[in-house]
Amino acid sequence: FFVIWLANPLRPDEKKITAPPTLGSVMYLSTISSARSWLPQLLKPHKCLKNVVDCFRFYDASEWDPQLELLNSGIKLGLDIFIPALLFSLIGSLLPSSTSGESMGVDELPSYQVHRSMVDSFSPFTPHSLELSSILQTTSSNTMEHSLLLVLPNFDLSYLLRLIALSIISPVSLDILSHYFAPIFTKSLARLKVVLASHKGPDASTKSALLERARMGRVIRRHAYDLYLPPKTDNAELLDDDPFPSLLFFPGFGIHHSAYADVASQISDYGIPVAMVSLEPLRLAHENLGGGMHDVRRLMKSTGNDIVQYYKRMLGLNEDTEGSMASSIIIEWSIGGHSMGGYNAFQLADELLQTNADPPSVLLHDGSISRLGSQIVIWAAGTTVEIVPNLKNTRSSIPLRVLVLLASNDGIAKFSSRQQQRELLSKMPKSSRLATIKGGNHSGFASYDGASKKVNIMDGTRGISLDSQHKEAARQTANFLLTK
Repeated sequence: FFVIWLANPLRPDEKKITAPPTLGSVMYLSTISSARSWLPQLLKPHKCLKNVVDCFRFYDASEWDPQLELLNSGIKLGLDIFIPALLFSLIGSLLPSSTSGESMGVDELPSYQVHRSMVDSFSPFTPHSLELSSILQTTSSNTMEHSLLLVLPNFDLSYLLRLIALSIISPVSLDILSHYFAPIFTKSLARLKVVLASHKGPDASTKSALLERARMGRVIRRHAYDLYLPPKTDNAELLDDDPFPSLLFFPGFGIHHSAYADVASQISDYGIPVAMVSLEPLRLAHENLGGGMHDVRRLMKSTGNDIVQYYKRMLGLNEDTEGSMASSIIIEWSIGGHSMGGYNAFQLADELLQTNADPPSVLLHDGSISRLGSQIVIWAAGTTVEIVPNLKNTRSSIPLRVLVLLASNDGIAKFSSRQQQRELLSKMPKSSRLATIKGGNHSGFASYDGASKKVNIMDGTRGISLDSQHKEAARQTANFLLTK
Protein backbone atom coordinates (compact mmCIF):
# COMPACT_ATOMS: atom_id res chain seq x y z
CA PHE A 1 0.00 0.00 0.00
CA PHE A 2 2.91 2.35 0.71
CA VAL A 3 4.35 1.72 -2.78
CA ILE A 4 0.95 2.37 -4.38
CA TRP A 5 0.57 5.59 -2.41
CA LEU A 6 4.11 6.63 -3.31
CA ALA A 7 3.54 6.05 -7.02
CA ASN A 8 0.37 8.15 -7.29
CA PRO A 9 0.51 11.96 -7.40
CA LEU A 10 -1.38 14.13 -4.96
CA ARG A 11 -4.93 14.83 -6.04
CA PRO A 12 -5.74 18.52 -6.51
CA ASP A 13 -8.84 18.17 -4.34
CA GLU A 14 -6.99 16.75 -1.35
CA LYS A 15 -7.57 18.65 1.85
CA LYS A 16 -4.59 20.67 2.91
CA ILE A 17 -3.24 20.72 6.45
CA THR A 18 -4.80 23.68 8.23
CA ALA A 19 -1.90 24.13 10.64
CA PRO A 20 0.72 26.71 9.61
CA PRO A 21 3.53 25.02 7.67
CA THR A 22 6.94 24.71 9.22
CA LEU A 23 10.31 24.38 7.55
CA GLY A 24 10.44 20.75 8.67
CA SER A 25 7.05 19.93 7.16
CA VAL A 26 7.96 21.70 3.92
CA MET A 27 11.22 19.74 3.60
CA TYR A 28 9.42 16.50 4.52
CA LEU A 29 6.83 17.03 1.81
CA SER A 30 9.60 17.89 -0.67
CA THR A 31 11.41 14.64 0.18
CA ILE A 32 8.22 12.58 -0.22
CA SER A 33 7.44 14.36 -3.49
CA SER A 34 10.92 13.61 -4.81
CA ALA A 35 10.63 9.92 -3.83
CA ARG A 36 7.23 9.64 -5.51
CA SER A 37 8.56 11.16 -8.72
CA TRP A 38 11.54 8.78 -8.82
CA LEU A 39 9.51 5.60 -8.48
CA PRO A 40 8.07 5.57 -12.05
CA GLN A 41 11.57 6.22 -13.44
CA LEU A 42 13.04 3.29 -11.51
CA LEU A 43 10.24 0.96 -12.57
CA LYS A 44 10.80 1.82 -16.25
CA PRO A 45 14.53 2.56 -16.65
CA HIS A 46 14.49 1.94 -20.42
CA LYS A 47 11.80 4.57 -20.87
CA CYS A 48 13.72 6.97 -18.65
CA LEU A 49 16.88 6.62 -20.76
CA LYS A 50 14.89 6.98 -23.98
CA ASN A 51 13.32 10.22 -22.76
CA VAL A 52 16.74 11.58 -21.77
CA VAL A 53 18.10 10.74 -25.23
CA ASP A 54 15.10 12.36 -26.95
CA CYS A 55 15.51 15.47 -24.81
CA PHE A 56 19.19 16.04 -25.57
CA ARG A 57 18.88 14.93 -29.18
CA PHE A 58 16.47 17.83 -29.68
CA TYR A 59 19.31 20.26 -28.93
CA ASP A 60 22.09 18.44 -30.79
CA ALA A 61 20.89 15.68 -33.08
CA SER A 62 24.28 15.25 -34.78
CA GLU A 63 25.86 14.22 -31.47
CA TRP A 64 23.39 11.39 -30.92
CA ASP A 65 22.57 10.19 -34.44
CA PRO A 66 25.65 7.90 -34.86
CA GLN A 67 24.87 6.03 -31.63
CA LEU A 68 21.19 5.77 -32.52
CA GLU A 69 22.06 4.37 -35.96
CA LEU A 70 24.24 1.74 -34.32
CA LEU A 71 21.44 0.91 -31.89
CA ASN A 72 18.87 0.48 -34.67
CA SER A 73 21.31 -1.67 -36.66
CA GLY A 74 21.98 -3.81 -33.58
CA ILE A 75 18.26 -4.30 -32.95
CA LYS A 76 17.71 -5.34 -36.57
CA LEU A 77 20.70 -7.69 -36.51
CA GLY A 78 19.55 -9.24 -33.24
CA LEU A 79 16.06 -9.84 -34.59
CA ASP A 80 17.45 -11.33 -37.80
CA ILE A 81 19.67 -13.75 -35.89
CA PHE A 82 17.96 -14.76 -32.67
CA ILE A 83 14.28 -14.95 -33.60
CA PRO A 84 14.86 -17.55 -36.37
CA ALA A 85 17.27 -19.45 -34.10
CA LEU A 86 14.70 -19.48 -31.31
CA LEU A 87 11.93 -20.64 -33.63
CA PHE A 88 14.10 -23.39 -35.11
CA SER A 89 15.06 -24.58 -31.64
CA LEU A 90 11.45 -24.71 -30.51
CA ILE A 91 10.37 -26.49 -33.68
CA GLY A 92 13.23 -28.91 -33.36
CA SER A 93 12.26 -29.70 -29.79
CA LEU A 94 8.81 -30.72 -30.99
CA LEU A 95 10.19 -33.29 -33.47
CA PRO A 96 10.55 -36.72 -31.77
CA SER A 97 13.44 -38.91 -32.79
CA SER A 98 13.08 -42.54 -33.96
CA THR A 99 14.16 -43.80 -30.54
CA SER A 100 11.79 -41.64 -28.55
CA GLY A 101 9.28 -44.43 -28.07
CA GLU A 102 11.89 -46.93 -26.90
CA SER A 103 13.50 -44.52 -24.48
CA MET A 104 10.15 -43.77 -22.89
CA GLY A 105 9.12 -47.42 -22.89
CA VAL A 106 5.87 -46.68 -24.68
CA ASP A 107 5.13 -49.35 -27.29
CA GLU A 108 2.05 -47.52 -28.56
CA LEU A 109 4.03 -44.44 -29.56
CA PRO A 110 4.19 -44.30 -33.38
CA SER A 111 7.68 -44.05 -34.87
CA TYR A 112 8.34 -40.90 -36.93
CA GLN A 113 11.71 -42.02 -38.34
CA VAL A 114 13.30 -38.56 -38.01
CA HIS A 115 17.06 -38.85 -38.17
CA ARG A 116 18.86 -37.93 -34.97
CA SER A 117 21.29 -35.58 -36.77
CA MET A 118 18.37 -33.54 -38.06
CA VAL A 119 17.02 -33.05 -34.58
CA ASP A 120 20.47 -32.21 -33.19
CA SER A 121 21.03 -29.63 -35.91
CA PHE A 122 18.42 -27.36 -34.36
CA SER A 123 19.96 -27.42 -30.89
CA PRO A 124 22.32 -29.73 -29.01
CA PHE A 125 19.85 -29.67 -26.11
CA THR A 126 16.85 -30.76 -28.17
CA PRO A 127 16.82 -34.48 -27.20
CA HIS A 128 16.77 -33.50 -23.52
CA SER A 129 14.59 -30.42 -23.67
CA LEU A 130 11.24 -32.05 -24.26
CA GLU A 131 9.84 -35.06 -22.47
CA LEU A 132 7.08 -37.24 -23.87
CA SER A 133 4.79 -38.30 -21.09
CA SER A 134 2.30 -41.11 -21.37
CA ILE A 135 -0.88 -40.37 -19.48
CA LEU A 136 -3.12 -43.34 -19.04
CA GLN A 137 -6.72 -42.38 -18.64
CA THR A 138 -9.03 -45.24 -17.81
CA THR A 139 -12.74 -44.78 -18.10
CA SER A 140 -14.85 -47.42 -16.43
CA SER A 141 -18.20 -48.14 -17.86
CA ASN A 142 -20.42 -51.06 -18.69
CA THR A 143 -19.62 -50.78 -22.40
CA MET A 144 -15.92 -49.66 -22.23
CA GLU A 145 -13.37 -52.25 -21.18
CA HIS A 146 -10.22 -50.84 -22.75
CA SER A 147 -7.79 -48.06 -21.87
CA LEU A 148 -7.11 -44.92 -23.92
CA LEU A 149 -3.43 -44.04 -24.16
CA LEU A 150 -2.64 -40.36 -24.77
CA VAL A 151 0.85 -39.19 -25.57
CA LEU A 152 1.24 -35.46 -24.81
CA PRO A 153 4.33 -33.24 -25.09
CA ASN A 154 5.45 -31.75 -21.79
CA PHE A 155 7.47 -28.55 -22.31
CA ASP A 156 10.57 -28.28 -20.16
CA LEU A 157 11.08 -24.74 -18.78
CA SER A 158 14.75 -25.44 -18.12
CA TYR A 159 15.27 -25.77 -21.87
CA LEU A 160 14.00 -22.24 -22.46
CA LEU A 161 16.16 -20.86 -19.64
CA ARG A 162 19.25 -22.63 -20.99
CA LEU A 163 18.51 -21.32 -24.46
CA ILE A 164 18.18 -17.73 -23.22
CA ALA A 165 21.35 -17.98 -21.13
CA LEU A 166 23.36 -19.40 -24.02
CA SER A 167 21.96 -16.76 -26.36
CA ILE A 168 23.03 -13.95 -24.04
CA ILE A 169 26.56 -15.22 -23.45
CA SER A 170 27.17 -16.34 -27.00
CA PRO A 171 29.97 -14.51 -28.89
CA VAL A 172 27.48 -13.12 -31.40
CA SER A 173 25.22 -11.56 -28.77
CA LEU A 174 28.17 -10.20 -26.78
CA ASP A 175 29.51 -8.59 -29.94
CA ILE A 176 26.13 -7.02 -30.68
CA LEU A 177 25.82 -5.70 -27.13
CA SER A 178 29.35 -4.25 -27.04
CA HIS A 179 29.42 -2.85 -30.56
CA TYR A 180 25.83 -1.72 -31.17
CA PHE A 181 24.14 -1.24 -27.80
CA ALA A 182 26.94 -0.15 -25.46
CA PRO A 183 27.70 3.27 -27.09
CA ILE A 184 24.19 4.69 -26.69
CA PHE A 185 23.76 3.31 -23.16
CA THR A 186 27.18 4.56 -22.06
CA LYS A 187 26.49 8.01 -23.47
CA SER A 188 23.00 8.12 -21.96
CA LEU A 189 24.22 7.12 -18.51
CA ALA A 190 27.05 9.65 -18.69
CA ARG A 191 24.62 12.40 -19.66
CA LEU A 192 22.20 11.30 -16.95
CA LYS A 193 25.06 11.56 -14.44
CA VAL A 194 25.69 15.13 -15.59
CA VAL A 195 21.99 15.93 -15.27
CA LEU A 196 21.83 14.69 -11.68
CA ALA A 197 25.07 16.44 -10.76
CA SER A 198 23.69 19.72 -12.17
CA HIS A 199 20.64 19.80 -9.92
CA LYS A 200 20.27 23.09 -8.07
CA GLY A 201 17.89 23.84 -5.24
CA PRO A 202 16.64 27.10 -3.74
CA ASP A 203 18.98 29.10 -1.53
CA ALA A 204 18.32 29.70 2.16
CA SER A 205 16.62 33.08 1.74
CA THR A 206 14.27 31.71 -0.91
CA LYS A 207 13.28 28.83 1.35
CA SER A 208 12.44 31.28 4.11
CA ALA A 209 10.44 33.51 1.75
CA LEU A 210 8.55 30.50 0.42
CA LEU A 211 7.73 29.39 3.95
CA GLU A 212 6.45 32.87 4.82
CA ARG A 213 4.27 32.99 1.70
CA ALA A 214 2.85 29.59 2.59
CA ARG A 215 1.95 30.82 6.08
CA MET A 216 0.16 33.79 4.50
CA GLY A 217 -1.84 31.44 2.27
CA ARG A 218 -0.29 32.91 -0.88
CA VAL A 219 1.30 29.63 -2.03
CA ILE A 220 -0.35 26.27 -2.69
CA ARG A 221 2.20 23.47 -2.88
CA ARG A 222 1.30 20.36 -4.86
CA HIS A 223 3.20 17.35 -6.10
CA ALA A 224 3.21 18.71 -9.67
CA TYR A 225 3.54 22.45 -9.09
CA ASP A 226 3.76 25.41 -6.72
CA LEU A 227 0.94 27.93 -7.26
CA TYR A 228 1.69 31.55 -6.28
CA LEU A 229 -1.51 33.51 -5.69
CA PRO A 230 -2.29 37.26 -5.90
CA PRO A 231 -2.85 39.35 -2.75
CA LYS A 232 -6.12 38.90 -0.95
CA THR A 233 -8.88 41.41 -1.69
CA ASP A 234 -12.60 41.83 -1.12
CA ASN A 235 -13.19 43.36 -4.55
CA ALA A 236 -15.81 41.13 -6.18
CA GLU A 237 -15.29 42.92 -9.52
CA LEU A 238 -12.37 40.57 -10.05
CA LEU A 239 -14.93 37.93 -11.02
CA ASP A 240 -16.15 39.66 -14.15
CA ASP A 241 -16.38 38.34 -17.67
CA ASP A 242 -12.79 39.21 -18.60
CA PRO A 243 -10.31 36.33 -18.74
CA PHE A 244 -8.14 36.00 -15.66
CA PRO A 245 -4.45 36.21 -16.79
CA SER A 246 -2.24 33.48 -15.32
CA LEU A 247 1.21 32.08 -16.07
CA LEU A 248 2.29 28.44 -16.36
CA PHE A 249 6.08 28.41 -16.10
CA PHE A 250 8.71 25.72 -16.79
CA PRO A 251 12.07 25.84 -14.91
CA GLY A 252 15.50 25.73 -16.49
CA PHE A 253 17.93 22.84 -16.77
CA GLY A 254 18.46 21.09 -13.43
CA ILE A 255 16.75 23.85 -11.40
CA HIS A 256 14.18 22.99 -8.76
CA HIS A 257 10.92 24.83 -9.36
CA SER A 258 10.93 26.30 -5.84
CA ALA A 259 14.09 28.27 -6.76
CA TYR A 260 11.80 30.66 -8.67
CA ALA A 261 9.78 31.45 -5.55
CA ASP A 262 10.97 35.05 -5.25
CA VAL A 263 10.39 36.15 -8.84
CA ALA A 264 7.12 34.19 -9.09
CA SER A 265 5.86 35.85 -5.91
CA GLN A 266 6.65 39.26 -7.35
CA ILE A 267 4.71 38.46 -10.53
CA SER A 268 1.74 37.30 -8.43
CA ASP A 269 1.83 40.65 -6.60
CA TYR A 270 0.67 42.19 -9.89
CA GLY A 271 -2.49 40.07 -9.66
CA ILE A 272 -1.27 37.21 -11.88
CA PRO A 273 -1.37 33.64 -10.50
CA VAL A 274 1.86 31.81 -11.35
CA ALA A 275 2.15 28.01 -11.46
CA MET A 276 5.76 26.85 -11.30
CA VAL A 277 5.79 23.38 -12.81
CA SER A 278 7.68 20.59 -11.08
CA LEU A 279 9.83 18.59 -13.50
CA GLU A 280 11.03 16.11 -10.91
CA PRO A 281 12.99 13.96 -10.79
CA LEU A 282 15.20 14.75 -13.80
CA ARG A 283 14.35 18.47 -14.07
CA LEU A 284 14.47 18.47 -17.85
CA ALA A 285 11.85 20.46 -19.74
CA HIS A 286 10.74 18.11 -22.51
CA GLU A 287 7.44 16.82 -23.83
CA ASN A 288 8.13 13.31 -22.50
CA LEU A 289 9.44 14.48 -19.12
CA GLY A 290 6.56 16.60 -17.85
CA GLY A 291 6.52 19.41 -20.41
CA GLY A 292 4.11 18.09 -23.05
CA MET A 293 0.74 19.47 -24.10
CA HIS A 294 -0.99 16.63 -22.24
CA ASP A 295 0.79 17.79 -19.09
CA VAL A 296 -0.38 21.35 -19.75
CA ARG A 297 -4.01 20.20 -19.96
CA ARG A 298 -3.69 18.30 -16.70
CA LEU A 299 -2.08 21.28 -14.98
CA MET A 300 -4.69 23.71 -16.29
CA LYS A 301 -7.40 21.69 -14.60
CA SER A 302 -5.76 21.20 -11.20
CA THR A 303 -4.35 24.74 -10.95
CA GLY A 304 -7.63 26.20 -12.21
CA ASN A 305 -9.56 24.49 -9.44
CA ASP A 306 -7.07 25.79 -6.89
CA ILE A 307 -7.46 29.37 -8.15
CA VAL A 308 -11.28 29.20 -8.11
CA GLN A 309 -11.31 27.84 -4.55
CA TYR A 310 -8.84 30.53 -3.46
CA TYR A 311 -11.07 33.36 -4.68
CA LYS A 312 -14.18 31.73 -3.25
CA ARG A 313 -12.60 31.61 0.19
CA MET A 314 -11.18 35.11 -0.20
CA LEU A 315 -14.57 36.65 -1.11
CA GLY A 316 -16.52 34.54 1.37
CA LEU A 317 -18.40 32.62 -1.33
CA ASN A 318 -19.35 28.97 -1.39
CA GLU A 319 -21.12 26.55 -3.69
CA ASP A 320 -24.57 27.27 -2.17
CA THR A 321 -24.37 31.06 -2.21
CA GLU A 322 -26.87 32.44 -4.65
CA GLY A 323 -25.13 34.25 -7.45
CA SER A 324 -21.68 33.26 -6.25
CA MET A 325 -19.44 32.78 -9.24
CA ALA A 326 -22.64 33.02 -11.28
CA SER A 327 -20.68 34.22 -14.26
CA SER A 328 -18.05 31.49 -13.80
CA ILE A 329 -14.60 32.96 -14.25
CA ILE A 330 -12.33 32.26 -17.20
CA ILE A 331 -8.72 31.53 -16.32
CA GLU A 332 -6.43 32.14 -19.29
CA TRP A 333 -2.99 30.59 -19.05
CA SER A 334 0.11 31.92 -20.75
CA ILE A 335 3.06 29.55 -21.14
CA GLY A 336 6.54 30.57 -20.05
CA GLY A 337 9.93 29.12 -19.29
CA HIS A 338 13.52 29.90 -18.36
CA SER A 339 16.44 28.59 -20.43
CA MET A 340 15.58 24.97 -21.33
CA GLY A 341 12.05 25.64 -20.07
CA GLY A 342 11.87 28.53 -22.54
CA TYR A 343 12.70 26.27 -25.47
CA ASN A 344 10.01 23.89 -24.24
CA ALA A 345 7.57 26.83 -24.26
CA PHE A 346 8.59 27.54 -27.86
CA GLN A 347 7.75 23.94 -28.82
CA LEU A 348 4.38 24.11 -27.08
CA ALA A 349 3.58 27.32 -28.95
CA ASP A 350 4.51 25.66 -32.23
CA GLU A 351 2.30 22.67 -31.41
CA LEU A 352 -0.52 25.06 -30.61
CA LEU A 353 -0.17 26.72 -34.02
CA GLN A 354 0.18 23.46 -35.96
CA THR A 355 -3.11 22.10 -34.66
CA ASN A 356 -4.84 25.08 -36.32
CA ALA A 357 -7.68 24.82 -33.81
CA ASP A 358 -8.90 26.68 -30.77
CA PRO A 359 -6.51 26.57 -27.78
CA PRO A 360 -7.22 23.68 -25.41
CA SER A 361 -9.55 24.38 -22.50
CA VAL A 362 -10.92 22.36 -19.59
CA LEU A 363 -14.16 22.72 -17.65
CA LEU A 364 -13.68 23.08 -13.91
CA HIS A 365 -15.89 21.55 -11.23
CA ASP A 366 -17.90 24.74 -10.63
CA GLY A 367 -18.46 25.55 -14.30
CA SER A 368 -15.49 27.88 -14.65
CA ILE A 369 -13.17 27.49 -17.61
CA SER A 370 -9.41 27.08 -17.57
CA ARG A 371 -8.01 27.63 -21.04
CA LEU A 372 -4.71 28.15 -22.79
CA GLY A 373 -4.06 31.66 -24.04
CA SER A 374 -1.95 32.98 -26.90
CA GLN A 375 0.90 34.64 -24.96
CA ILE A 376 4.37 33.10 -24.54
CA VAL A 377 6.99 34.32 -22.06
CA ILE A 378 10.61 33.33 -22.69
CA TRP A 379 13.46 34.04 -20.27
CA ALA A 380 17.11 33.59 -21.32
CA ALA A 381 16.34 31.42 -24.35
CA GLY A 382 15.94 31.74 -28.10
CA THR A 383 19.53 32.56 -28.95
CA THR A 384 20.07 29.06 -30.36
CA VAL A 385 17.97 30.13 -33.31
CA GLU A 386 18.23 26.91 -35.31
CA ILE A 387 16.07 24.98 -32.82
CA VAL A 388 13.49 27.75 -32.41
CA PRO A 389 10.35 26.92 -34.44
CA ASN A 390 8.87 29.40 -36.88
CA LEU A 391 5.93 30.93 -34.99
CA LYS A 392 4.95 33.28 -37.78
CA ASN A 393 2.11 31.02 -38.94
CA THR A 394 -0.23 33.11 -41.06
CA ARG A 395 -2.64 30.20 -41.54
CA SER A 396 -3.40 29.92 -37.83
CA SER A 397 -6.25 31.89 -36.31
CA ILE A 398 -4.45 32.15 -32.95
CA PRO A 399 -3.07 35.70 -32.36
CA LEU A 400 0.18 34.57 -30.79
CA ARG A 401 2.29 37.07 -28.82
CA VAL A 402 5.81 36.32 -27.60
CA LEU A 403 8.03 38.07 -25.05
CA VAL A 404 11.71 37.13 -25.24
CA LEU A 405 13.47 38.54 -22.17
CA LEU A 406 17.26 38.29 -22.18
CA ALA A 407 20.04 39.58 -19.92
CA SER A 408 22.89 41.77 -21.17
CA ASN A 409 25.57 39.89 -19.18
CA ASP A 410 24.26 36.40 -19.94
CA GLY A 411 27.19 34.14 -20.71
CA ILE A 412 25.01 31.25 -21.91
CA ALA A 413 22.03 32.64 -23.85
CA LYS A 414 23.58 35.33 -26.02
CA PHE A 415 23.53 36.22 -29.70
CA SER A 416 26.75 35.73 -31.63
CA SER A 417 25.83 38.40 -34.17
CA ARG A 418 23.17 40.91 -35.18
CA GLN A 419 22.20 38.57 -37.98
CA GLN A 420 21.29 35.88 -35.46
CA GLN A 421 19.08 38.34 -33.60
CA ARG A 422 17.31 39.33 -36.84
CA GLU A 423 16.85 35.67 -37.66
CA LEU A 424 15.09 35.08 -34.33
CA LEU A 425 12.78 38.06 -34.87
CA SER A 426 11.96 36.78 -38.34
CA LYS A 427 10.47 33.65 -36.69
CA MET A 428 8.37 35.60 -34.21
CA PRO A 429 4.86 37.03 -34.74
CA LYS A 430 4.58 40.75 -35.43
CA SER A 431 3.31 41.56 -31.94
CA SER A 432 6.34 39.97 -30.26
CA ARG A 433 8.78 41.82 -28.02
CA LEU A 434 12.51 41.35 -27.50
CA ALA A 435 13.73 43.00 -24.28
CA THR A 436 16.97 42.95 -22.30
CA ILE A 437 17.68 43.39 -18.60
CA LYS A 438 20.80 45.55 -18.36
CA GLY A 439 23.37 44.07 -16.02
CA GLY A 440 21.52 40.78 -15.57
CA ASN A 441 22.90 37.31 -16.25
CA HIS A 442 21.56 33.83 -16.98
CA SER A 443 21.31 32.49 -13.43
CA GLY A 444 19.87 35.75 -12.12
CA PHE A 445 16.34 34.81 -13.20
CA ALA A 446 16.11 32.36 -10.29
CA SER A 447 17.39 32.05 -6.70
CA TYR A 448 19.18 28.73 -6.57
CA ASP A 449 22.45 27.84 -4.87
CA GLY A 450 25.18 29.85 -6.55
CA ALA A 451 22.81 32.21 -8.38
CA SER A 452 23.33 34.89 -5.74
CA LYS A 453 27.02 35.09 -6.69
CA LYS A 454 27.67 37.83 -9.22
CA VAL A 455 30.57 35.87 -10.74
CA ASN A 456 29.76 32.46 -12.21
CA ILE A 457 32.19 30.25 -14.11
CA MET A 458 29.63 29.13 -16.71
CA ASP A 459 27.73 32.42 -16.74
CA GLY A 460 28.57 36.07 -17.18
CA THR A 461 29.20 38.51 -14.34
CA ARG A 462 26.02 40.14 -13.09
CA GLY A 463 26.23 43.92 -12.84
CA ILE A 464 23.11 44.38 -10.72
CA SER A 465 21.78 42.78 -7.56
CA LEU A 466 19.78 39.57 -7.73
CA ASP A 467 16.73 41.30 -6.30
CA SER A 468 16.95 44.03 -8.96
CA GLN A 469 16.99 41.46 -11.76
CA HIS A 470 14.00 39.68 -10.22
CA LYS A 471 12.04 42.93 -9.97
CA GLU A 472 12.78 43.86 -13.56
CA ALA A 473 11.90 40.37 -14.85
CA ALA A 474 8.64 40.41 -12.87
CA ARG A 475 7.78 43.95 -14.05
CA GLN A 476 8.35 43.30 -17.74
CA THR A 477 6.57 39.94 -17.61
CA ALA A 478 3.54 41.37 -15.80
CA ASN A 479 3.31 44.36 -18.17
CA PHE A 480 3.39 42.01 -21.14
CA LEU A 481 0.68 39.72 -19.75
CA LEU A 482 -1.62 42.54 -18.64
CA THR A 483 -1.31 44.52 -21.89
CA LYS A 484 -3.29 43.26 -24.83
